[in-house]
This record gives sequence, structure tokens and C-alpha cells, in this order.
Amino acid sequence: MFNKFLMIIGLKEEESKVLQEKIISDSSQKTIPSTENRFVSHVNSSEVTVHSTDEDVEIKALKSWKEIETIGNAIKDFNIVCMDIRDVFDKNERQRIIDFASGMVHVMNSKLRIINPDGVYLIRKPDSNLSASERTRLETLGLYKV
Repeated sequence: MFNKFLMIIGLKEEESKVLQEKIISDSSQKTIPSTENRFVSHVNSSEVTVHSTDEDVEIKALKSWKEIETIGNAIKDFNIVCMDIRDVFDKNERQRIIDFASGMVHVMNSKLRIINPDGVYLIRKPDSNLSASERTRLETLGLYKV
């Protein structure tokens, strides 16, 4: 019963192969990502950054729910975070990631804004602003497209 509760609130994943096969075979539950290799490597995508840490915006590109801790840490540690979920295949995982980020935004008294309708979000604290140079940099990287 406790395990079922943990699965319902999203803290534990069900190990059932039948459920995984159903999600994989259900094409209405998938989002087809682009074939671009954006900001992540295949080895350990959660550890790859595309800029030095002294810049204004921390960019996090996720491929699955398993990398969600990187978003939580980035929201806590940085004033502005760009969350890219365009490479997340499963719509349910996308929604879980957005729900988690929304909760973090609420707890940290931050703001969440869509900057690319394909799945890129800007998370910032109320007292921080996106500079013109950072916006230009994000546009150049293909992240900022409103």
C-alpha cells in the first residue's frame, strides 16, 4: 500500500514491464523530439553545461524524469534557469517535469514563463531580469522563440 502511495505522488516508479510496453506502444502518449543534439551528451546529460557558470542563465536540458534533481538544484542555486524539455519523449514525463518545476517555482517564490512553445521554460526569481545580451544568446542557441 505504501509503495502504491509513493507511485501515485511520483516518488517511485512502477517496475511493471506491461505498463512500460503500453506507454511505448501508445503513440498518443509520445511527443516526437527533434533530431538535434542540443546541449547534452549521451554519456551523462545531466552534467553537461553549454556555458561557464559565471553567466546569468543556467541552461538545463532534460531527456527524462530521472534528471529532475538537476532542475531542483538549479532553481535553488541560480537566479535564472532555462529548462529545455524538448527531448523528453513521453507526454506524461513532460507533465511530471512541468508539475515539479511549477512546485519548485511556487516554493522558491519564483516565476515560470514559456520562452519556446516546443518545450523551453524560463524560471526566474522576481528580483532578477533577463538581460538583452542573455536573451540574444538564448535566441542564438534556439531556446528563446516567443
